[in-house]
Amino acid sequence: MSSIADQVTGFQHLGLPVADLEQSVAFYRGLGLKDMERYSIEENGGVTQVAFLRIGDFWLELYQSAARFARKDDRPGPIDHLTLDVRDVDQAFADAKAAGYRMLDEQPVTLPLRKNGVRFFLIQGQDGERVEFNQLL
Repeated sequence: MSSIADQVTGFQHLGLPVADLEQSVAFYRGLGLKDMERYSIEENGGVTQVAFLRIGDFWLELYQSAARFARKDDRPGPIDHLTLDVRDVDQAFADAKAAGYRMLDEQPVTLPLRKNGVRFFLIQGQDGERVEFNQLL
């Protein structure tokens, strides 16, 4: 039988909600992180702005949420989620569900981010943080 741990291959990125994307990008650039990728995600009249920055092997996702996307506890500042790479997001989803983790998605989600898109799902961590399991396509 497979387990979620069998699917995890490494740390992918840390997601941080911000109040002003451009100010936050400038701040992290000042700390030595380099711009990697930018995205605007539009849906139902809202736009969320996303910037990925990198230093060494560490990727930081900064995002300024449109009101439509914000969770009620989604506020700038706190770490929102950490992301782990997985071999097979569908198998990882099945394993996490079978293990009884608190699932935050009904199925893996696909977004047009990074080079060829991503598929991911989220679970709830012990202290309210979200853990994302992500497969780069």
